[in-house]
Amino acid sequence: MRAKESDTLLEADPARRPDRAWPESTRFPLVLVVDEDRGVWQPLGALLSERYRVIVCASALDAVAAFTEDTCAVIIDVRMSGQDGFWVCDQIRKVQPEVPVIFYSAARDEKDSFEVINAHRPFAYVDKQGPSQKLLDALEKATRIFQSTLRSRRIIERLQRRRQEAV
Repeated sequence: MRAKESDTLLEADPARRPDRAWPESTRFPLVLVVDEDRGVWQPLGALLSERYRVIVCASALDAVAAFTEDTCAVIIDVRMSGQDGFWVCDQIRKVQPEVPVIFYSAARDEKDSFEVINAHRPFAYVDKQGPSQKLLDALEKATRIFQSTLRSRRIIERLQRRRQEAV
């Protein structure tokens, strides 16, 4: 069952995005934000849209459906009704194990922090009550590292194809 499109998925205004005409390698990184609280994701989406292409999902199921291979980082609220943020992380990691996931939560979970780190390997765990710069810094590092990983993987694949063609 899918909620209304306008309530679940928002993409930063494509008309404002100068990156649409740029080559794929120079586009702003795509970030998926998962939070059912409109009061959080609307201002967060606006804040991030200056430097990122942003897709916002208000449910765990919509987030899993919206995730693509172009996604460079995922910001997930840990506590949501239905499936929680840990479930979203696990589902996304089945598709792309290396994508950086940032848990963004107002409430400390009952789970032991070592258990969360070992089970879900988040890139960062940021408190919503803290300064937004902490989230921005973590996201900047996450997208930079992931884009570098993708570039390296493409170079390796290209070199392997050339090697196979030469044989």
